[in-house]
Amino acid sequence: MNKKKTMHLFRGLLSKLLILAFVVCLFGAGNAQMKVNAATTATLLNTYGKTYGYSGTCINLYQLRDARTLSIIKQHYNSITLENEMKPDALLGGSAKLISVSEAKNRGYYIPSNYREAYVPQINFNTVDEVLKICHQNGLKMRAHTLVWHSQTPTWFFRNNYAGNSGFVNQATMDARLEMYVKTVMNHVYTGNYGSVVYAWDIANEVLHAQNSGWEAVYGNNRTNPSYVKKAFGYAYDTLEYFKLTNSVKLFYNDYNTYMEINNVIKLVNYVNQGKKVCAGVGMQSHLGTNYPSVDGYVNALSSFLKAGFEVQITEMDITNKGDADMANYAYNLYKKINALKKNGGKITSVTWWGISDQVTWIKNSAPLLFSNPTTPKQSYYKVIQAYTETFGQPGNNTPAPQPQPQPQPAPSTDSVKIEDGWYYLKNTNSQKYLTVEGNKANGWTNVCISTGTGVDGQKWYVTNTSDGYITLTSKLGSFMLDVANGANEDGANLGIYNGYSGDAQKFVVKKTNNSGIYTIVTKASSGTKAVDVYNHGKTDGTNVCQWKLYGNPNQQWQFEKVNR
Repeated sequence: MNKKKTMHLFRGLLSKLLILAFVVCLFGAGNAQMKVNAATTATLLNTYGKTYGYSGTCINLYQLRDARTLSIIKQHYNSITLENEMKPDALLGGSAKLISVSEAKNRGYYIPSNYREAYVPQINFNTVDEVLKICHQNGLKMRAHTLVWHSQTPTWFFRNNYAGNSGFVNQATMDARLEMYVKTVMNHVYTGNYGSVVYAWDIANEVLHAQNSGWEAVYGNNRTNPSYVKKAFGYAYDTLEYFKLTNSVKLFYNDYNTYMEINNVIKLVNYVNQGKKVCAGVGMQSHLGTNYPSVDGYVNALSSFLKAGFEVQITEMDITNKGDADMANYAYNLYKKINALKKNGGKITSVTWWGISDQVTWIKNSAPLLFSNPTTPKQSYYKVIQAYTETFGQPGNNTPAPQPQPQPQPAPSTDSVKIEDGWYYLKNTNSQKYLTVEGNKANGWTNVCISTGTGVDGQKWYVTNTSDGYITLTSKLGSFMLDVANGANEDGANLGIYNGYSGDAQKFVVKKTNNSGIYTIVTKASSGTKAVDVYNHGKTDGTNVCQWKLYGNPNQQWQFEKVNR
């Protein structure tokens, strides 16, 4: 073979190899690009927003007015919280601008019958109205934050004649002012054209940390039983009832460092709910740091509130850190555990990050958010998304990796059984332990669990057959009935005892199983589709009892043992 021909063949072979290499690279790049594209389809909105209901951010009007910023917000969030512009000082102003009571009524203010003063402070709704309109036009919802707060409430609001240099008013006068303010603000929102965007209210904020404010000056320093807070929730709930919004709008107690105040938060909310459940639950401000609290400490608080029967909204999340890798690791571990609670039925209904990027964070010399600027996600962002997809699957299919499932037992008969009126212990078949009021004490809403039989009053239940074919279960601890939290029709809705009123949340049907003397107890709140269930098939004392889809396993089976009184 001559040299010229050899070179020609070599060049031809080289060309083919180069083309093949190009094709291989192109194919590989295409696959890589497909993977990148698949990863980038996940946003906070189509992951957390879809599963939790609301993915939120903290914002201000000037940001919402910016079309580019608004577009970015809509990619990741369906909920906003105003940082400062709905707080009392923003609505009332630094000094009182007084108008007559008649003028206030003409403007639509709510003036209660016990309001004895000649003047009312003017409330400036201009910013709120513009924000509501922007939200409505752009498909965003709002958490209204906040009505009662010891900070950022002008001192003149608590003083005689609304004058900052006067003495403090008495409680009766302040009650009337409080009712006027709460109902006027809420009425203004819901009588306007855009009130439908507000789905939650922080009625009271940081009460457990209040110091030297007008509220304490008038009502005293009562941290876990503050009468003014209970009154504020009552006024707010009255307003929701008036507008027929109690099923769609929720009221919250919001606070920081809740992981340090678990018992006091529960006491305060239970105090507010004495007589009538008006507070849905807890807004957990989550100004965290990678050095404190620990992930387990935070999640323990969250779990405690869920077990207490509270709905939880994560309201103000940011994470102080030593760098993005440090934050990413912490955020991943945190959200893996939050997502596990949600997946197991925890009533967590909103996750709000406190700012759209590090450029606008309130924390100085820190980068505590998921975006370094509004268009640049950080490693932390991708780890938060990863924590979601590992738990719930990719957005669009929500099909997580297969999890081992308990083998179902034979389905219970649909036949209902009549249990005679009287006192009973309720023993769970799986654990051989008894339905028990946690702590054997009743105080407003109180959680129920399983525990070893000791015969205490918290394990005794009076069965009453109602005229419509259901039963109620009243605790021996008082006039408290077994109750599905918020009357919810969802897996994981907590069970506890609450003031007896024989509503749907407190009615049950007993159904046969294939084993004589063993029954399932289904809830009217779920239209008979869900049963009283020992969470996660637990057998240890203190395991939570909730509502779960009826499938008849032993953790949903109960025996009624007569009490020898």
